[in-house]
Amino acid sequence: MIDCRVSVLVVSIAGLCAAGGAAFDSLAADLPVLKSGLWEVVRASAQQGDQKHLTTMCLDDSVQAEMREFSMGVAKEMCTQNDRHVEGNRMTVKATCKLGPTTMKTESVMVFNGNTAYHTDSSERYEPPFMNMSETKSTIDGKWTGPCKPGQQPGDIVTETGQTINMKAMMKK
Repeated sequence: MIDCRVSVLVVSIAGLCAAGGAAFDSLAADLPVLKSGLWEVVRASAQQGDQKHLTTMCLDDSVQAEMREFSMGVAKEMCTQNDRHVEGNRMTVKATCKLGPTTMKTESVMVFNGNTAYHTDSSERYEPPFMNMSETKSTIDGKWTGPCKPGQQPGDIVTETGQTINMKAMMKK
């Protein structure tokens, strides 16, 4: 059984790949396609102090394409606002989405370093509170570390607890 933290991670990574994959019509020429291989993703939030969460993901073009499609579908179903603006290597996103009875308003800025690294600053407000939180602030740093490990399949995510989840299989459920 996948716990709630893993579900949040999976949605976060899907959103990042959707952004990095550059399939947003008029933005397509402006954003890099992330380099295929093993990515290290470090998440930190103001609510957890200095605690950082490290995951890795085996990524290729097919995973990015499927995650773009999945993320765009989720955004269409759940969000009444989903504005993206790209300037140079920086993408700004403002969105208003429903999470059950809760309305989430989010703003994030994602800065790409070519196709091998990115940094995201994000803030969310929840009304009414979501999982006992009314506001969250987080950072995500992703970097390409080399080829995927032997035996890994494209879409494999290894969580900080060592659990392996395949995004491609999860998105088909």
